[in-house]
This record gives sequence, C-alpha cells and structure tokens, in this order.
Amino acid sequence: MAFSLAERGEAPRFLASVSKGRVPVVAVLASVAFGVVTVVLELMFPEMVLPVLLNIVGSTCLLVWTSALLAQLALRLHANREGTALPLRMPGFPWLTSLGLLILAAIFTVGLMGKDSRPQLLSTFGLVVPLTVANWLNHRKNKVHVRFEAAADAKPPVLID
Repeated sequence: MAFSLAERGEAPRFLASVSKGRVPVVAVLASVAFGVVTVVLELMFPEMVLPVLLNIVGSTCLLVWTSALLAQLALRLHANREGTALPLRMPGFPWLTSLGLLILAAIFTVGLMGKDSRPQLLSTFGLVVPLTVANWLNHRKNKVHVRFEAAADAKPPVLID
C-alpha cells in the first residue's frame, strides 16, 4: 500500500523506489518497521495499544463506508442528471443509500456518547481531517493526476452503480 500510494504521489516518493528485481524494498521495510514498533509498544503497554488500534480501525471503517455511500449518492445523482446509461443499477436507490447513511449516523452518535469510544472516534476524526487537508493541498500544489494506461486490447471501463 505504501508503494502504491507513493507511485501516485500520495506518500513520500522514496517509498516508490524498487530494487533491480522490481521489489519495493523500502516500502516493505517501512511497513515492517511500523509493525515492529507497534509490537514493541504492545509489549510495553499491553492493555493500551491493541484496543486503541482496534478502535481506530473500526472508526476508520465507518468513515470509509460513509465516504463510499456519499460518493455513490453523488455520482449516481450526477449520472442521472447527465443521462448516463448505467449497465448495473442499485435497486432501491436513493432510499437504501440514505438508510445506510442514517444507520452510520446513528452508530457515530452512539459512539460519541460512549465514554470509552468517544476519544477513539474523536482521535480518528482528528487524524483524518489533517490528512484530508494535506492530500487536498498536495493535489492542488502538484496538480497530481492519476493516469491509467490500458492495454491495446483492453475494454473501456464500465460504469456501475
């Protein structure tokens, strides 16, 4: 993942370097080093690190699902306005998307009310906001554009809903 992000200009460039055999050694070593540090911290603080990491993963998953549902809602509405024919349409749109967003809002609300889960959710938001701003500034500054090169015999991508 670190290598892929670096290739797209979304992580430090040195992580995109590869060996002569095209192995992303630096990215792999950085990931392993992160894992080692995490294990050492877990051994030093056994009742603290793993629960925090699990809560951050859980709240990050909730944010990813929220982002996916918001993107699906926006892109589908845009496709409908433009009259784009979609070969695969989600049944129950926009009601199921709205229901999913409502359920996620309820989960976030309950999480923010809980004494134990509130700090984890807030810390996740506190991490996501600066990362989002930094990514936006990076794209704006460098005008990063992801380029996809298709093979000569490749079929064009299919829009799905």
